[in-house]
Amino acid sequence: MKKNNLLHVFNGEFRRFIKSPMLVITFVAVALVPILYSGFLIKGTWDPYGQLEKLPIAVVNQDQGAEFQGETRNIGNDFIDELHKNQNFAWGFMSAEEAAQGMRNNRYYATITVPASFSADAASITSSSPKQAELIFESNSFYNFVAGQIGESATKELKNKLSKTLTEAYSTSILSEFETISNGLSEAGKGASDLNAGAQTLSDGIHKVKTNLVTLADGTKKLEDNAGLLQNGANQLSTGAQELSKGAASLSSGASQLQEAGAKLEQGAQQALAGTSSLAAGLQASQTGAEQLASGLASSSTGSKQLVDGLTSAVSASERLETGSAQVAAGLEALVKAQPDLASNATVKELLAASKEVAAGNKQLHAAQQQLLAGSQSLNAGTQKLVAGANGLRDGQQQLAAGAAQLLAGQGQVADGLHAVNAKLPQLTDGGNKLQSGAAQLGTGASDLANGLGQFSAGVSQATSGAAQLRDGAAALDDGAPKLVDGSAQLASKLNEAAKQTAAVKADEQTIRMLAEPVKITANDDRKVAIYANGIAPYFISMALFAGSLVFTTIYAARSTTVAGATGPRLLMSKLLTFGLMSTFQALIATTVLVYMLGLHVQSVPLFYLFTFVVGLTFMLIIQMFVTWLDQPGRFVVLLLMILQLASSAGTYPLELLPDWAQAIHPWLPMTYAIQGFRYVISSGQYPEMWHQVGYLSIYLVAALILIGVYFLTRKKTDHDDEVLMPVKV
Repeated sequence: MKKNNLLHVFNGEFRRFIKSPMLVITFVAVALVPILYSGFLIKGTWDPYGQLEKLPIAVVNQDQGAEFQGETRNIGNDFIDELHKNQNFAWGFMSAEEAAQGMRNNRYYATITVPASFSADAASITSSSPKQAELIFESNSFYNFVAGQIGESATKELKNKLSKTLTEAYSTSILSEFETISNGLSEAGKGASDLNAGAQTLSDGIHKVKTNLVTLADGTKKLEDNAGLLQNGANQLSTGAQELSKGAASLSSGASQLQEAGAKLEQGAQQALAGTSSLAAGLQASQTGAEQLASGLASSSTGSKQLVDGLTSAVSASERLETGSAQVAAGLEALVKAQPDLASNATVKELLAASKEVAAGNKQLHAAQQQLLAGSQSLNAGTQKLVAGANGLRDGQQQLAAGAAQLLAGQGQVADGLHAVNAKLPQLTDGGNKLQSGAAQLGTGASDLANGLGQFSAGVSQATSGAAQLRDGAAALDDGAPKLVDGSAQLASKLNEAAKQTAAVKADEQTIRMLAEPVKITANDDRKVAIYANGIAPYFISMALFAGSLVFTTIYAARSTTVAGATGPRLLMSKLLTFGLMSTFQALIATTVLVYMLGLHVQSVPLFYLFTFVVGLTFMLIIQMFVTWLDQPGRFVVLLLMILQLASSAGTYPLELLPDWAQAIHPWLPMTYAIQGFRYVISSGQYPEMWHQVGYLSIYLVAALILIGVYFLTRKKTDHDDEVLMPVKV
């Protein structure tokens, strides 16, 4: 009975449509709304990127060319030639004025301008101030924003191709120089190896110089210590020579007086007898002085002989010192000439100057010692003469004593004795004069010796200081020489390694291509949507099904009926059947036309039909629920819901690019899951994910069913005309 009542209500509604052709037409038109909505939208955007050759873009070339690697190049013309081969857009080549006029009149969607300095900027890479070559892109976004974006993307691609061409030219030029660089590095490596060998030899020589300079410093220190003793001996010799000179002067004066007295004695021999006794006594005393004089002169002769020997040894030592210091200075000067890098070293400069000062001081010292030696030799000769004279004087005194004794013994021999004495007295006078002269020379030589030894002592001190500086500088050189050896060895190794590495770089086509385009992008099309229609279809189909369901509620009552006596449960079932049937018709027509008439490619046709039916039924029941409860305000709520879904369902732009509020409501709207499911069944074929979306939609579907059922099962009466519908002539 209940079943018959349900069929009665449904048949009553159905007969109302059948009897009214206008209602039938309206019903059919509403069933076509989704396909009209989605079909036109999908077909209108089927493959817009496949027809870019119809998109007019103006091109202006103002490039004036430039010199590059000895050739005149006009890269702007090369760019234009490349565009003539490119069929991606409807390129229009014109002047800047024509392009500006075309942009103002909206004949072109964008303008690409090659500036006058394009080639010059591109060729500036080899200059000290390189500049980027730029293309000027101007989009006509006021006319069409999307067209401007497409043109900008195409310009970037062309820019990349042009950059690759320029980079290939630059790379060819650069790589051609690598062989020259490699040869230069190889020669530098050989030079560094030779430098290393020379540094090793230099290190060995510096070590030897250091050893010899240490010996030299020790020797000069000892010489400085002994020079004081030599100076004291020279001072004593000078004092003794002065005293000897005074005694010789007295002796010379006495000899002159004696000679005069002898003459008087010879004249007054008669008178001599009286003074013979006194003369004998005086001669005895004179004999003692003569012996003392002879003894002193013998000691002086021995001292002067020792002085000559000592100065001879000193001259020999100073000669060796002069030769050694000169060799050191010459060796250091040769070292500096052989190693130009050492010439700028302050320590080496001081070392070289000190060695030259030492050599000059040693030379002066040797000359002074030679003078001292000559003086000491003269002094020794004079002393020996004095000794001979003193001995003669002593012998004469002895003879005088003997004569006096004879004189005393016999007056007859006085005349002969005086004659003999007078004969000897001139010799005595000459000997006294010579003794005085030798003593004077000895004093002068001793003074010169003292002065020379003072200079010698000062020179030895300078030599000691210079030798110490030479020793310290040589030690520093000896410490730094191994570093020079290691550094030159490392330099040679690095240069040879760099030469090998640069020689390994080849200017072949593959290397140039790699430098021009180091990164290659290989596209994986496993998840690529073939045409734009497949990508936008989920969004358009979802909108179309939602709009079709909304339109149906404007011509068909969601809660009232024309059948008398219809109760809540029966009316509920009748409305569900009617709305479900319309949803099925809309889904069936839309799916069939899209797949078989428009040629929309889907991964599974049966699942596409099934999912479209689920989406359509879900949208239909949601809209039915709002209209059933709220009537006309319900349609307004549905319109707001549609607007919110269009803005937040991520049907066109990625979810991450939407505003925060849109991302927040995105998971709560049914169209979100409808669009996702259509993407899985149309493009990716991820059917498990599609079934997940069916599960989410089923929640909305069941909730809408429950709320619709609550309304009809709790209503108290049958309303016949309490809904506002689109007027349809019956």
